[in-house]
Amino acid sequence: MRRAHLVNYALYQIGWFACVLGGASHRPWTGCLFALTLVGVHLTRSLERSIEIRLMALAAAVGAMVEMVQIATGTYRFTSGTVIDALPPAWLLTMWAQFATTFRHSLRTVISRPPQAALFGAIGGPIAFLAGERLGAVTLLEPLMYGLLRLSISWALALVVFSTVVRRVAPERDAPRSTTR
Repeated sequence: MRRAHLVNYALYQIGWFACVLGGASHRPWTGCLFALTLVGVHLTRSLERSIEIRLMALAAAVGAMVEMVQIATGTYRFTSGTVIDALPPAWLLTMWAQFATTFRHSLRTVISRPPQAALFGAIGGPIAFLAGERLGAVTLLEPLMYGLLRLSISWALALVVFSTVVRRVAPERDAPRSTTR
């Protein structure tokens, strides 16, 4: 099980880098397609595809709302991939969907507990965007501290939503099943 969790997290990280580097290099669809391929791999290994697909759809929808609020409040702008300025690029929404592949696997112990999920989101969201800026995919706008605070709050809330949903659709006693067990 531990190996499967490491593989799950590593695949998510690979998808994250593919999306961010694709956006940074002005080839956003390259990273997006790569991450979608990893989502497909995850789904082919899962014996509970319907739960995984619902979590991915939820993550993409919540992610779209979070990102639209951040864009509207002037937290950041993207270097490539946006079709409409008020909407997040497809590569970012793909990352949110791929993030859901970790909820019942490598991040289960974090996501299954709302306080831990909130803390993880409050810290991890801003760190991810700071890293994305360093890699050239996003530009964080001034005043930086207010933007990071908005990111922290919105990510904390988003992860509490995910925690609540994951605990309802897949209680902790129901370990996720995949073909690699």
